[in-house]
Amino acid sequence: MPRLLFIAHAYPPLPAAGSVRAGGLAKYLPHFGWDVLVLTAKLPEGLRPAARVVETEYQDVIAAWKSRFGMDPERGVHEGLNLPLPSKPNSNRLHTNLIQIARGLIAFPDEHKGWIRYAIHALSDLHANEKLDMILSTSPPASGHLIASRAQRLFNRPWVADLRDLWTANLSGPLRLLQPFHQRLERKTLNAADALVTVSSPWARSLQKKYPATPVYTITNGFDPDDFRSQPKSLTDYFSLTHTGYLYEGKRDPTLLFEVLHDLITEGCIRKNDIRVRFYGPPESWLPPLAERYGLKEIVELGGMVPREEALRRQAESQLLLLLGWSDPRETGQHTGKLFEYFGSARPILAVGGAVGVLTEALNETGTGVHISDKAPLRQYLLSAYAEFKSNGFLSYHANQETVRQYTHLEMARKFSEVLTASLKNSKTAGQRLPSPLRMQSSNSSSVMATEV
Repeated sequence: MPRLLFIAHAYPPLPAAGSVRAGGLAKYLPHFGWDVLVLTAKLPEGLRPAARVVETEYQDVIAAWKSRFGMDPERGVHEGLNLPLPSKPNSNRLHTNLIQIARGLIAFPDEHKGWIRYAIHALSDLHANEKLDMILSTSPPASGHLIASRAQRLFNRPWVADLRDLWTANLSGPLRLLQPFHQRLERKTLNAADALVTVSSPWARSLQKKYPATPVYTITNGFDPDDFRSQPKSLTDYFSLTHTGYLYEGKRDPTLLFEVLHDLITEGCIRKNDIRVRFYGPPESWLPPLAERYGLKEIVELGGMVPREEALRRQAESQLLLLLGWSDPRETGQHTGKLFEYFGSARPILAVGGAVGVLTEALNETGTGVHISDKAPLRQYLLSAYAEFKSNGFLSYHANQETVRQYTHLEMARKFSEVLTASLKNSKTAGQRLPSPLRMQSSNSSSVMATEV
C-alpha cells in the first residue's frame, strides 16, 4: 500500500471550512489503497478521521505582533485601537485598508506562516523514520505548499498541490498591492509540482494557462453522508432561511434578499411572524445596520459562531438554505464548499447574487435549488415558496439523488486517488512528464479532468 504524506493546516477538528475537504480525503483515501499520514499544526480536542496524524507546534504571528505593540492578542485590531468597524458591506474605511495591508505584510505569504518552521523540522524527523511514496498538500493557507515543496526535495517523491482557492487570484481589496510578491512566490513554488488540483473548471483553466506544462485537474468539494445520518428530520414551524459560514466582509452580500423581503412584508405578502432569516458564522459589523435599514431587525437572527455539529442541525431543520454569491461579477468559478454541505442537509437551496457560473450549473444539475440574481425573479420565487409553506407547513425537496451522490467524499477521494496514481507513474522526480494532459473518465465527467487550453 503506497504511503501518502498529506500536508493540511485545516484539518478536523479545526473549525475551518477547509477541514471538511481534508477530513474527507483522510477518511476515504484508504478505501482506494492509500496509507495516509497527515502533517498539520496542533489541533484542538475533538473527533478526527482515523488516519495517523503528526501535529507540530504553531506560532500565531499576528498575535505576536499585537503583543509587541501592547495590544491584547485575543482582540481585533479595530477593537484594540478603538477604531470604528465597517458599517456597510464591501465598504472599508482608510484605517481598515491600512490594517489589512499591515496584516498582509506581517503575515506574508499568509497568517499561518508561523507553522512553516515547525513543519519543516517535523519533515526532517519523518525523513529519518518513514518511507513515503507521494506528497499531497492543500491550501489555503499557501504555507502548506511551501512545506510540501520542501518535502518534495527532501524525500525526492512526487507532489500534487490542491488549491481549494486560487492563490494570487484570491487576493482582493487593498491586498492586491501585494499581488506581485505573491505571484513570484506562487510561480516559484507551484512550478515544481507534478500536478495541480482545484475545485472548478474555470479555476482549472486559469491555472493551466499559468502552468501549461503541468497537468491540472478539477475535483469539486463534497459532503460526507455520515455527517447527516443523525440529523433531525423535523423542520422549523416558521418559514426559515438559514445561512451558515462566512460573509467575508460583505463579499457575500444579502442586500438584494433584504430589499425583496422588505417589499413583500410591507405589502402584506409575507407575515413578519412567519419568517426568520438566520445567520450562523463570524459576526459582521455591517450586518445588523443593514437588517435595520430594511426594517428586518425582528426577523434577522444572528447566531454567531457555532460548532459544526450545531450548524448541520440548523441546516437540516431549515425550510430553505441560503447561499450568497460572490460580489465580484467576474468570479464564475467559485462554488463555495458550503454548497456541498447543503447537499448533505437535503433541503432546498436558494442562492442569491453573484455571477452565473459553476454554482448555477451545480444547482441545476442536481435539482437542489435555484440561483437568482435579479429582484423580480427573486420576488416571484419567495412568493411561491412562502405559499407552499403556508399550504403544506413545509417546503418539498426534489433533488436528483443519483447526481447528488457524485459529490460525496467517497467520490472525491476516488478522483484524488486517480490523480495521485497518475502522478506517481509520471512524476517529475522520475525524470518523466505526462506526454499530454490526461483526461479522466468518471460517472460525472465535469468533476475531474485535466484541462486542455
